[in-house]
Amino acid sequence: MDAIKAIEKRKSIRSYVSKQVEADKINILARAANSAPKAGGFHISVITNTRVLIDIDEKALTAMKNSGNDFLTQRANTPGYRPLYGASALFVISAEKGPYAQATASCSATAVTIAATALNLGSCYMVSPILALTADSGLSAKIGVPEGYTPICAVALGYTESEDAFSTPREAADNINYCE
Repeated sequence: MDAIKAIEKRKSIRSYVSKQVEADKINILARAANSAPKAGGFHISVITNTRVLIDIDEKALTAMKNSGNDFLTQRANTPGYRPLYGASALFVISAEKGPYAQATASCSATAVTIAATALNLGSCYMVSPILALTADSGLSAKIGVPEGYTPICAVALGYTESEDAFSTPREAADNINYCE
């Protein structure tokens, strides 16, 4: 799939099957993450260990319930809701503190979501796993976040429940103007 088609077809997938993403695809996605525009140091933690994913999922759910944020609390209390949606892989992007940390991490995450679509994998840009890592600094160390780096965002990855997950076209947005 070419880059433009992958960008246009990309969408947030919030349900995955239990099939593991192959190591060669994980490596392609890691290279894509590392190839994104950047302004400052950043780090990519790739998590495929099921026990660690479950730990992040459970701690994110607890943090959402205790966040004091009405939206997060309501979502976390929805029956059956799981913050990682059953994803078999998670990329956590951390960055050095600085004015461009969020932009750097988000560019890296965006590259992962587009590359995942090109590989026919589902993905979802998210921040809920960051709640788990903030609540448990030992978990950040466990996934290899370097000292002095802050987890900024994450991308859940996996195979979708439906083979046509990317086939529904989006409505054209009316949010562009041209100054010629």
